[in-house]
Amino acid sequence: MSLQEILEAIAALSEAERRDLFARLREIYADSPTVPRPKTAAQSDWEGQVDYLIVFDGGSRGNPGAGYGSYAIFDATGAGHTMRLAFEEQALTNNEAEYHTLLAALRDLHARLGRRSSSKYIKILGDSQLVIRQVSGEWEAKDSRMRALRDEARAELARFKGHRLGHQPREETLKVLGH
Repeated sequence: MSLQEILEAIAALSEAERRDLFARLREIYADSPTVPRPKTAAQSDWEGQVDYLIVFDGGSRGNPGAGYGSYAIFDATGAGHTMRLAFEEQALTNNEAEYHTLLAALRDLHARLGRRSSSKYIKILGDSQLVIRQVSGEWEAKDSRMRALRDEARAELARFKGHRLGHQPREETLKVLGH
């Protein structure tokens, strides 16, 4: 069967059948942090491809202490770049450093894309359950500092057409960022 025949067969399905098909395909082709077109997401805001993938991580020496972080941004071709950050000006907790790193990555991508940000879908992967789940709304942000950082992250995400947030094991983040 040719690709064109497959596409025509999919187009002939009912909306419900297409949703079921795409859900099944996402189950089969699970997320991989090295592939910038993730196929599954618990919090899916749309169907289809991801234009950019962000992988981020942060921490602090001392907790609180001097913060650091790094992130990688990949486009749909797999091309990307990695940035290392130092947040020396203030004592940060590990969670605050994670948030600051995510914010830096989102601002970097927005600055690179400019107005085109509003037409792009992004996926964010990180090993911080707290950041991923607070930003997605699964967990409450009880601390006022965490709430403020969460709200900043949500405001940055609103600059894009859509987003997905996903937690990944620390080992996967290490493979991408190298630390």
